[in-house]
Amino acid sequence: SGIIRDITERKEIEEVLQKAKRRMEDELNIAKDIQMSMLPLIFPAFPKREEVDIYAELIPAREVGGDFYDFHFIDENHLCLVMADVSGKGVPAALMMAVTKTLLKSRASNDKSTASILTDVNNEIAKDNDTYMFITVFIAILNTNTGELIYSNAGHNPSYVISKEKKLTKLGDLHGPVIGAMEGMTYGETSLVLKKNDIIFSYTDGVTESHNINEELYSDPKLEELLENGAYDSPKTLSKLVLESVREFEGEAEQFDDITVMAVEYYQNPNTVSSINSSIKIKNDLKQIVTVIEWFESFAIENEMPFAITQKINIAFDELLNNIISYGYDDEEIHEIDIEIELRSERLIIILSDDGIPFNPFKKDPPDTMLTVEERMIGGLGIHLVKKLMDECEYKRQTNNNIITLIKHNINI
Repeated sequence: SGIIRDITERKEIEEVLQKAKRRMEDELNIAKDIQMSMLPLIFPAFPKREEVDIYAELIPAREVGGDFYDFHFIDENHLCLVMADVSGKGVPAALMMAVTKTLLKSRASNDKSTASILTDVNNEIAKDNDTYMFITVFIAILNTNTGELIYSNAGHNPSYVISKEKKLTKLGDLHGPVIGAMEGMTYGETSLVLKKNDIIFSYTDGVTESHNINEELYSDPKLEELLENGAYDSPKTLSKLVLESVREFEGEAEQFDDITVMAVEYYQNPNTVSSINSSIKIKNDLKQIVTVIEWFESFAIENEMPFAITQKINIAFDELLNNIISYGYDDEEIHEIDIEIELRSERLIIILSDDGIPFNPFKKDPPDTMLTVEERMIGGLGIHLVKKLMDECEYKRQTNNNIITLIKHNINI
């Protein structure tokens, strides 16, 4: 009976261990799903933009950490880049990663100072950081028009700028401690100007701290040697080369940390970039739509824009301004609507800004064209037409303003 009891107890212990193992694996899978769902994974990321090319990749370790990368245009001319690493593993690290990524993106929408962004995000995270987790962050904002790169580093690995001739500039400045460690920290920033075909390369310590079966580290010098002498000709081939080199170095050793890389190539020649700008302010009065159309027609004639493009833009102005003035305000006060246009080479950018109630006109479903005019939703067909006439339509709420951006590519074709 003692033997039977021992066997029974052993089976019960094995079942408990198996359940614990399954629960741990489920948690790791959840963490991995959270992590990967928060990353931009579609490449090319901005196929209609000729100024930059981006590629990034994250290879999660078995015990998922909190690595993440991000990139997004703040506005027409400013691209925000983030590379970060959250301390810890599993679901807590993945959740902290999601919170940090969201806060950085939200703050960057109203601020083009990387120092200011990190200062605010650090205060937000540090005041409620009961788990004492922290985040290393490299954040940069690239002006795609001028090539100016502003960056801040909060305890993260140094990034590199790689020239066309594969000369390295190490972005070694540290601008403050890790994010989340202490409230009240003030971060700094550094500025430099990129040249045509410069590549910004960022990574997490999972690259340089990878080790082989002999416990040797991949190391910074080995990475720098690869960046200087490796065979690559694009952000994607560079990223793949680094990942392949790390995997080859690790051999049969287990990967203990996430491995993340991001490369951004700047295609613009800052010396040849030129743009023509104009702006106008109007009151929230329907009669002033004519003023806007006349203003734009003068701009179009002066810059020899095709008449067909002028017509399309005027239709968009008429529809969107009608919407803003007729439905955008919940009072009888006088409001100002700002309109800016920028003609850059073959691309026309239009920005409309108003302080009306929050409203995204592009969220509406396409209208059912089988319905009669009377049966259709007000404004639905007009907005649908605007989206068809433009190559890009974007809405965002910034501070207390609605910001609508319209872009028309290749206007002379």
